[in-house]
Amino acid sequence: MPDRDVVLLETVKTHRARLVSAFVFGELTERRLVNNNVKRLIGGVIVAAILCAVCGGFSFVTSHLGRQADQERVQQGMGPATGPVLAADAFDRDEPRGWGESDRGGRWTVAGAPEAYRVTSGAAVINSSDRPRGGHLAAVQHDRTDVTTTVRPTSVLTDGSLTVIVDGRRVSAEQGYHTVVQLTPGGGIAVSLVRTSTSQLQGERQRQISTTVTMPGSDDQGDEPTPVAIRTQVLGTNPTTIRAKAWPASGAEPKEWTVLGSDSTPDLQRPGSVGVRCSASADEGHAIDLAVDDLVVREAP
Repeated sequence: MPDRDVVLLETVKTHRARLVSAFVFGELTERRLVNNNVKRLIGGVIVAAILCAVCGGFSFVTSHLGRQADQERVQQGMGPATGPVLAADAFDRDEPRGWGESDRGGRWTVAGAPEAYRVTSGAAVINSSDRPRGGHLAAVQHDRTDVTTTVRPTSVLTDGSLTVIVDGRRVSAEQGYHTVVQLTPGGGIAVSLVRTSTSQLQGERQRQISTTVTMPGSDDQGDEPTPVAIRTQVLGTNPTTIRAKAWPASGAEPKEWTVLGSDSTPDLQRPGSVGVRCSASADEGHAIDLAVDDLVVREAP
């Protein structure tokens, strides 16, 4: 037989626990509802946290990949030049002899007689000959240059050609990396890269280090010469990377480089200056001079 006293005590204990629970948490049906709502709330918070983590992770990955792609494009020279300016000249002055002082980058040093050069009407002019003439900025000494300039013949080419040489790294008069752009009748363009060296280990003094890419001109050129934009980069040492592009200045800059090259000639693995030169072919029956409308030199990425 059960002990009545024990049963009574247990019953009282149970009733007391139920009374306390009812007083603190409410009736049993309400407690069940609250428990269910709490479970739903906790579940919703967990799901929201997971979704936030997934979204945050996706955003981080896409942002990182985007920055990485931007860095790769910069390293490959894609897009416009954006590096710090090392030198610049808009040639907004008059100089009857020589090219004078640049807007930024020091004084121009010209090859040969100053009478073969002048600055007028917003352009630096070179009286062309069959031998290269031009100027360079000796104060600019760098091993990562990004040079942009616009050039044009002073009159329409009818035969022969005008050769423009942009010195991306001029170590000396006989040492450097150059972008050679040949301007032909009808607005035609031929682009190549050349290195010039005095090193006895490299064989010939001058050597082409890229293919030649030709863009033919038009049969209907008109009465005005075609301005051509040129951009060249000379990057680093051992090896040095050289790349260039040329396009009609009236159009947008192409994304891709026209020519690419690499070289490790020992005497060229150091900083150099920048400059512009030109020469005319003997086929041209009258003198065709070159006008350099502007020049900007930036530090390449």
